[in-house]
Amino acid sequence: MKRESPDALGVDSQRCTCTGCPLLCDDILITAADGVEQACDHGSKTIHEALADELPSAAPPAEASADDTPIDRETAIERAAEMLASARRVLVTGLANAPLEAITAACDLAESLGAAVDTGLPESARAAGPTIARAGEVTAAFEELRDRADLVIFWCCNPTTSHPRFIERFVTPPLADGRPRQTIAIGPDGVMPDASSHRHLPLSRDLAVEAARLLHLRIAGRHAPDRLAGPLASDSATLHDAIRSATCVAIVTSDAADPVGLEAWSIVHLVRTIAHERQAFQIPLGAGIAAGGANAAGAAAACTWRYGAAGGIARADRMGSLFLPGESDARRLIDRGEVDAVVILGRLGGPLEQAIADRGDAVLLVRISDAAEMTRQPPGHTIHLRCASLTTATTGTMLREDGRRVVLAPSRQSTLPHMRERLVDLTGAVRQSHAVAAVGGRP
Repeated sequence: MKRESPDALGVDSQRCTCTGCPLLCDDILITAADGVEQACDHGSKTIHEALADELPSAAPPAEASADDTPIDRETAIERAAEMLASARRVLVTGLANAPLEAITAACDLAESLGAAVDTGLPESARAAGPTIARAGEVTAAFEELRDRADLVIFWCCNPTTSHPRFIERFVTPPLADGRPRQTIAIGPDGVMPDASSHRHLPLSRDLAVEAARLLHLRIAGRHAPDRLAGPLASDSATLHDAIRSATCVAIVTSDAADPVGLEAWSIVHLVRTIAHERQAFQIPLGAGIAAGGANAAGAAAACTWRYGAAGGIARADRMGSLFLPGESDARRLIDRGEVDAVVILGRLGGPLEQAIADRGDAVLLVRISDAAEMTRQPPGHTIHLRCASLTTATTGTMLREDGRRVVLAPSRQSTLPHMRERLVDLTGAVRQSHAVAAVGGRP
């Protein structure tokens, strides 16, 4: 995103894109005194940590470390290359923490090593793979919801906990044409305070598929099986009436703990049925703050274009990668001891970090991240390559969860290399150790 001058933003203010979650809010202001305005609590904490770690007084004595012992940059790259080249099988993960340009470089590294690649997205861990590839979504940008949807249904989804500013930025603002907006929360959470414009229909999450099926049948004008009536009938009727009264319907969803993706499948078909008779689309929100990185959509897109799938790639090969969902996702590869070296971009989610910690010294680690993402007590056999802050001091491109392209612009200068430069240097060293010709790559 283009940086605006302080005069345009207010006295001594500078615009910043928050990379604290995949919402990628690009209206954040940083003041001259390093104050943060308009960010949520999580985003404010992320930016403050990045600002603190970019201060000269916070800089470590070296730009890389091995087992928490400072070493110079060239030595670190050389040791990391030797470590990876000697490994039996390597996993490259954490791609959601990186800009698209760094993801491309990470894929080049993975191909040089014949490594497995996984973005850490839920669909890679499902044995059935990506449900959406079989069903087909009807989606829209967040701004389409803000400007057009006069009925917003939160389907077993609570953005206030996963995407703190989503409602503030895209639901609360008035419609472009001045019409009133109605909102309904169906599921365990009320999402918004009760009001004349908002209703909560309590529903256990384990009934979400049955509720979607019943509403789908009602909208399609078909008879519902008796077992789907009863406690769901009233809520189904309420939703049906609200949809029939609306001009444009948006259904907001989130990732479910669903091993086969049946809930996602049921919502996709529901939205498609509604769209046959009026404007309707789905806004599928991912894990948000817990996604393990701000560029989950970008990581999925880059890997899909390059390998044909968003993750679970058993071997990185642009000419014939093997997609093994539920088999080659990062967590299973680590748990089963099928990898002995892992290249990590940024900080991983808690469960995956714990899986790595449980393996102890059996797994060699190469971490590439800024200081704010450095683990405070890295396990043994770890080389950490420090890069410029992804929040305040890097350039590159990310994709918001709805696919919107967001260009990062540094609000602070850093003497450290960007993540992509670290990966390019490491790939060059690996190829030299393998004595193979260098080849470039694009997603």
